[in-house]
Amino acid sequence: MKPKKKPPKKRGKRLPAGHQGRGAPKVSTGERRNAFGLVAGSDSPDQAVAPQEDDSDGRGVRLNRWLAERGVASRRACDALVQDAGVEVNGEIMMEPGYRVMHGDVVKVSGSQVKDVRRLYYLFYKPRGVLCTAEKRETRPRVGDLIDHLVPSRVYPVGRLDEDSEGLLLLTNDGDFAHMMMHPSFSVPKTYVAMIPMQMTHADAASLRKGAWVDGVKIVPESLKIIRKTRAATMIEVVIKEGRNREVRRLFARHGFGVKRLKRVRIGTLGVKGLRRGGLRPLTRSERDELVDVAKDTSRGVEVEIDVETGEYKPVRKKMASRKKLMPHKRSTGPGKPGLKKKMMTRKKKVGGKKKVGSQRRGAGRK
Repeated sequence: MKPKKKPPKKRGKRLPAGHQGRGAPKVSTGERRNAFGLVAGSDSPDQAVAPQEDDSDGRGVRLNRWLAERGVASRRACDALVQDAGVEVNGEIMMEPGYRVMHGDVVKVSGSQVKDVRRLYYLFYKPRGVLCTAEKRETRPRVGDLIDHLVPSRVYPVGRLDEDSEGLLLLTNDGDFAHMMMHPSFSVPKTYVAMIPMQMTHADAASLRKGAWVDGVKIVPESLKIIRKTRAATMIEVVIKEGRNREVRRLFARHGFGVKRLKRVRIGTLGVKGLRRGGLRPLTRSERDELVDVAKDTSRGVEVEIDVETGEYKPVRKKMASRKKLMPHKRSTGPGKPGLKKKMMTRKKKVGGKKKVGSQRRGAGRK
């Protein structure tokens, strides 16, 4: 008898509740070696944006940041790793995430020495249906599942694109570069193309240009224009600088428009041309420097400085105006008009078929 063929597995079947997820992507040593050879043969920079603290002032680098920059884990995960007594510095267990690592210190994690890694900068085209999270318990496709075998060491997304959006995404292991690209104070422009499943007039576009309030902050697009219009849909190009969560979709939703498809086509000076869906390429030195120049442009009214504690570039906070000056002026009642309080006190009442002021009515009944 012929063996019975097993029925094909159903695709798209959801995993049961409590499943452990996909776990960390598995990458072989050969794939890591090939990825390192590709980036080493390119013109991609290998030094960080900000100067190293241990070379500049001798203060050293915080332990959690030192571990995160070498691809051990995120800073938050490194804090937990240090507090769980999993890190040794010069042969002694270190349980302080704020310890300063100096030049020449030997740091070990789970008995293995942590070595220096080069800085990595990539441009990635994220397809729809892929998440930017690195959560191991996630069962849906993640960015790490697509790119971990193409990079020599750990990199993380700069900012986020939601699951239903597609387009350009920066990947790096340089914390200062990621901070400058993400923080709204540095005003790095990001260009999106949104498809609205209905016709939109120029009056609607003018209303969208005025912005909308989202989470207590007003989002005003840098520019917004209609690039294509059909009977069933409208294509709109939007340039945003804030970089908040789902800001483009929420901006349109505040004005009553739903976004069917959303694509990020440009970040600063980098465009999507020449990069297909799921494609990955390293940034050249000139491209990285151009993005940094856009973020540090003083003509935008933002001054930056290096934080002494963390060593990151941060905007200089300017003194804000007093709350009294920011509040709108009260409306004046004008001459000859009673104020609001006086109006409330002089209510009219009907007595004997005639309307009289309350004070006149009380004085009329007493003789």
